[in-house]
Amino acid sequence: MVHKVILCGGVMFFLLVLRNVIGETSAIINLKSGVLVLGGTLMSAFLAFPMKTIKELVKSLKALLRNNETDHEDIVRQIVSLARIARIHGVRALETEGKKAKNPFVREGIDLVVDGYDRFEIHNIMEKEHELYFSCKESQVSVLNTLAKIAPVLGFVGTIIGLIDVLSNMGEVGEIGKGMALALLTTFYGLLFSNFLFLPLAKRYSEHNRAEASLLNIILEGIMDICEQKNSHAISYRLESYLGLGESESEDDLETALQSEDHVLPFPLKEVSMGK
Repeated sequence: MVHKVILCGGVMFFLLVLRNVIGETSAIINLKSGVLVLGGTLMSAFLAFPMKTIKELVKSLKALLRNNETDHEDIVRQIVSLARIARIHGVRALETEGKKAKNPFVREGIDLVVDGYDRFEIHNIMEKEHELYFSCKESQVSVLNTLAKIAPVLGFVGTIIGLIDVLSNMGEVGEIGKGMALALLTTFYGLLFSNFLFLPLAKRYSEHNRAEASLLNIILEGIMDICEQKNSHAISYRLESYLGLGESESEDDLETALQSEDHVLPFPLKEVSMGK
């Protein structure tokens, strides 16, 4: 909430300053400059990248700006709960609960466990899935970085167009002013779109992807632990240590929890699944 308030306040302050700077400039000239820079930049992106990548980027940015961040602690609690279900109730209950998970990688991992894959096979399969997933994410970040590079160049192109217009109308004083305004405004809009829109979005999206990569590593570790039917408290203690939450449970408490759950006779996940 505080982040949104600061962001809205910064945008309003910037727009106020922008209005004072170019308030006396003709609206038509402003529109021409903005359309030349933004339209040319987007057109270059459409030529440089597949439409599928751009559509996925738009979808990802919508989710990012809605602040739909994944709660790492909630994912850890889901994995711990699934591990407890696997040890106590067996593979069929694990399969049922795994389908309810919202995270697609958690669902996929549970499916692999239920199908009887071992730890190393699960690691290889999910690692390849992660590589493909983040390869698409890197392509989307590349789109934003390309837009940030192209916008100032298009602004410079607009400056050249404005200077050509000035030189071709040296006899008319009024046209000289319009040409110079167009020349300077296109450079201004190019720098504006690059440094205040595309670069910040690329940086924020990159940080989001970095956090998501960390989360997927936690999911992978948890799924492999479920495959080996490790104690749910031990899984919780280890995964929470990745988030800096491991101090919440002391070693004595962990040992007690391990003993309390180890009396349960674990179901052999692979054997049960292969018998379906």
